[in-house]
Amino acid sequence: MVSAASVHADTVSINAFKDATIFGTSAGVDTGNASGMGPGLFTGADGQLNIKRSLLQFDLGGAGIPAGSTIDNVTLSLSLGQVGGGGGGVPQTIRLFDVAQSWSEGSSGSPTSSSLSGTGQGFPRGNGDATWDYSNFNTDPAMAGKWQSGGTDLHGGNFSPTESASASFSTFTPGSTFTWSSAGMAADVQDWLDNPSNNNGWLLKNDEEGIRQSLLGFWSKDGAAAVGDAALAPKLDIVYTIPEPEVYAMFLAGLGLLGWRMRRLKK
Repeated sequence: MVSAASVHADTVSINAFKDATIFGTSAGVDTGNASGMGPGLFTGADGQLNIKRSLLQFDLGGAGIPAGSTIDNVTLSLSLGQVGGGGGGVPQTIRLFDVAQSWSEGSSGSPTSSSLSGTGQGFPRGNGDATWDYSNFNTDPAMAGKWQSGGTDLHGGNFSPTESASASFSTFTPGSTFTWSSAGMAADVQDWLDNPSNNNGWLLKNDEEGIRQSLLGFWSKDGAAAVGDAALAPKLDIVYTIPEPEVYAMFLAGLGLLGWRMRRLKK
């Protein structure tokens, strides 16, 4: 009966439902730009050492993963669309961090360009955009939401100090796929599944933010839609297991019969 209590493994692939890039200067000051609907998700730094970080969130509610499932493995895939002038010559490590507060995507960059070229600086921020200083920018301070922790303003996002994953890359060919997978990412997704209010996605941060032209641009969900190629969109593959209901029913029935038999023997 114990061996009969098996589990059923399944895999689901979902595209990001929200993504954005935030922009700061080399001194960590908000540039005033955003990219909620721009075609690219950028990390690293440009020629002026302006820093780019990206935000990604996936809707687990629409993934069809049954409650009570165990997340075994997750893999994030991004399609490289642009390499900065120095990005192809320096090995780069990009880390994922669990975002600690909700954020809004905004509409900066709309209508979305079908090319990443010229979009790495972002666009003038508007109401509803996530920026370097704001999780939800608004020209009315009473309606704006800043990146904050314990009442302290943060800059460059509000995220866990412990990385969920890291991956190092030394080859940068536009059109190639970059992937991240780790136990930490699986733990994040498990938490998001069990506690949906904790799902604020991940922030991508490049170790080479201090190197000029270390910029890497990946296709955003909006960029993928603009060129009509869904395969370019950020994708999350999730492997999970769920108890087989009919097997558990047999298992519980067997335990009931065993208990009845033991009572008979005792009598």
